[in-house]
Amino acid sequence: MRKVLFVPFLIAALLTSGCAPKTPQSAIEVVELPSADSPLIAVELMFRVGSIHDPAGKEGLAALTGLMLGQAGTAQKTYKEIIDALYPMASSFEVGTSREVTVLRGEVHRERLDEYTALLEEVVLEPGFSEDDFRRNKEELEAYLTNTLRAASDELLGLEAIQDVIFAGHPYGHAPQGTVQGLASITLDDVREFHRQHYTQVNLMLGVAGGYSPSWLEGLEERLASLPEGTPSTLELPPPPTVEGREFTLIDKPTDSVGIHFGYPLPITRADADYYPLMIANSFLGEHRTFHGRLMQQLRGERGLNYGDYSYIEHWPNPPFTSTPNPAVPRRQQYFSVWIRPVVPSTAHFALRAALHEVDRLANEGMTQEEFEITREFLRNYSKLWAQSLATRLGFLMDSRFYGMEYYIDEIDRHMAEVTLEQVNAAARRYLSADAFRAVFVTADAEQVAAALRADEPSPMEYNAPPSEEVLAADETIEARLVEPSSVSVVPVAEMFEN
Repeated sequence: MRKVLFVPFLIAALLTSGCAPKTPQSAIEVVELPSADSPLIAVELMFRVGSIHDPAGKEGLAALTGLMLGQAGTAQKTYKEIIDALYPMASSFEVGTSREVTVLRGEVHRERLDEYTALLEEVVLEPGFSEDDFRRNKEELEAYLTNTLRAASDELLGLEAIQDVIFAGHPYGHAPQGTVQGLASITLDDVREFHRQHYTQVNLMLGVAGGYSPSWLEGLEERLASLPEGTPSTLELPPPPTVEGREFTLIDKPTDSVGIHFGYPLPITRADADYYPLMIANSFLGEHRTFHGRLMQQLRGERGLNYGDYSYIEHWPNPPFTSTPNPAVPRRQQYFSVWIRPVVPSTAHFALRAALHEVDRLANEGMTQEEFEITREFLRNYSKLWAQSLATRLGFLMDSRFYGMEYYIDEIDRHMAEVTLEQVNAAARRYLSADAFRAVFVTADAEQVAAALRADEPSPMEYNAPPSEEVLAADETIEARLVEPSSVSVVPVAEMFEN
């Protein structure tokens, strides 16, 4: 057992002083976040297996296997019986597969902990792999690709598409839910074999938080150690594809608005020191679901172009449903991206140019001392709101172990206390650029939009109520800015995520 005990520094010093190391019981890595007064216990099982492990032609196998644990019956109980058993506990099992990991987690009151644990162990150790569950979960993944992504959510469609084009030909280059053809090729025997190969002790990080007892944790680990020890599933990732020029993919879909995403790979993650000064620069540029970013102020506030304009230095899952970062989606390679959505078709070209203008402005001119201090203090305080619940704190702690770093929220606070304006502006110059990127437009009349991009003619704004003279002066520069696309391709939405 590789054990990590997370407690405040002074208490940790007392607990570890003079303590003999425990005898290893398993190959499972255990992460603890004890809180003796908490009546709740959070449990998270993070298996280091994700969509990067999908065999070619069977994209979606990792996600489907995860659902066959978290949304399926066991050898002893049907899925309905599991749901019925969880209901009086006021609890559930949540399962999610991302590119690198599959996570099964839940939270329960300590009075029902033994019942919950027994059910959790049964789900993990005795999956039923029934044909009915297999068919239902496969249909759910297919519906996500064909109904949710293609039809219902332009925001999620653009998010997955921008990753597809940035990481084309790379293990990250398909949605965790797979592809339509990949799912169609998966058999129940494929799921059983994938489970046998990857759901092992050595691939498991077990996290627990709350008011649990050491004996309960020891018993849980001992029983989970009946999983085969296995071999690590860690896949050596190739470098991200080199991004040169400005390549545009236009997804042709009947829609009243245009959604724009552009970005490129980043060579750093939150485990790198440069991440934290870049975090300040990015927050100043376009913090998610906030109004202080330059993108939001300039595109929405000053010009009334759209609803939301944000930038990101790592993957942001489920954007329609989250306002702060979520744990449990760690990844060893990240990307910078800007989201502009939704805009009316007549202003899409200008909106793109305005966003590129703001990225260039930050990279070339940097932040002022006042802008730096305000943004740094905002992040230092705002980040503490990201981990208000027991389960979220545990999730961020386990993500930190994935990255091989100290607790992320504490690292933000530490770096914010030490970082300088010069470091922030240097990070912006080093990592932010509008010179080369991949872009995705979700738009109707895609051929017409493509023609406008290729022509690259000025795109003057027309306002119902004229903005300030300062804005109008900036518009003259923005509207004439050359985008100079190196390629523009059109893809019918019905072909997205097909194979």
